[in-house]
Amino acid sequence: MAGVLSKSGAGFTALLAATLVVFLGYGTVLPILPLFLDRVLAVTTPGDVSLHTGLLTGVYTLALFGFAPLWGSLSDRLGRRPVLLWGLAGFALAMLGFSLTRNLPLAYGVRALAGAFAAAVIPVALAQAAECDDPTRRARRFAWLSAAATLGFLSGPMLSGWLASIPMVMPQSDMVLGGPVAWPFVVTAGFAGAVWLLIYHHVREQPAHRSPSDTHASEPDSTRAIGGFLTLTLLAMLGLGAFEVGLSLQARQSIGLDPFRVGLLFTECSLVMLAAQLLWSAYPPKRLSPSHLIGGSFLLMAVGILGLPYASNFWGAFVVVGLLGAGSGLLVPLLAYQVSLASGPAQGAALGKQTALASLGQAVGSAGAGLLFAGSALGTYWGLAIVLFVTAILTFFVHYHPRVIALVKHAPRQN
Repeated sequence: MAGVLSKSGAGFTALLAATLVVFLGYGTVLPILPLFLDRVLAVTTPGDVSLHTGLLTGVYTLALFGFAPLWGSLSDRLGRRPVLLWGLAGFALAMLGFSLTRNLPLAYGVRALAGAFAAAVIPVALAQAAECDDPTRRARRFAWLSAAATLGFLSGPMLSGWLASIPMVMPQSDMVLGGPVAWPFVVTAGFAGAVWLLIYHHVREQPAHRSPSDTHASEPDSTRAIGGFLTLTLLAMLGLGAFEVGLSLQARQSIGLDPFRVGLLFTECSLVMLAAQLLWSAYPPKRLSPSHLIGGSFLLMAVGILGLPYASNFWGAFVVVGLLGAGSGLLVPLLAYQVSLASGPAQGAALGKQTALASLGQAVGSAGAGLLFAGSALGTYWGLAIVLFVTAILTFFVHYHPRVIALVKHAPRQN
């Protein structure tokens, strides 16, 4: 197996840039997609615009789910660098191709390709960052990569709105590639091309050093541990996806907030997630085990979701959004780190599965919330909160199980 950083600083910076640009591309597309469908693809009926916006987003997520495990396994065999380069090149071309698209079926195909190539970057960047002997350093790298993903998703909509508004002072006939609404896709493709050059120059394939935790990756206990962490990832992202949709519905329909304040709540969620990830990277807790941190994070998510239907104003929603943002922000890098520790040399395959399940969980949570909240909002909030609360309790309980204690003795602790 290959895949360590040639120059630790520059190589890891390239991985951060790769992760950021992929999530920047996802965040950039979301606000501009309805306008692109209307102006460029001539989908003028409001119902059809809403339908195809959701389906095009779903196609991207479905491609992530389907291709992340394949790319991850491929990186274990061929090395991280070539997979990263292929993924970034394909993602850049797909984003550029979407700006040139003039018919709806082709738009679906290109959007699926963008998701398929993005699936090569997300888990393989994590697997590349995991190629170090120091578990504390690995944990910090994972936290920074999660922070880069959050920052990319947060800044994407702002970049998209700014780019789409600048060309409006120019005549439409002077614009290329479909007019103002196509520029966010073109600029994102350019960013991806620049990051491709960073990966090409600063990441080199070398024989990876096996860390002490890798020697236990083939044991049955480690296999079961990976399965447990993957299940926790699915539940965490299910809760996050449901909360995002529930927040949007609750804020507008029940609390009566305007779009600006709804946007502030989503921005707050992303910023709190970012802060939690950076704090965990800078000051990893010494007295709390991973099980305690995971269980506590699920408790924060449960309280946040349960408190949402009882938030009667902006500040009430602000508090519960902060709780959920802190819990989910810590869970994302922590679960990826635990999967990495337990997976040994098969980093790409395990992290690819985790990326796939994270995409699936968020998609199912979002779709399920949209369907269920309309019928029984309060019951849905309570049901989801109970699931997360029980998950937290089970996580605390499993930590003290004799078999788990035996496994933890082989795993490095953060210090």
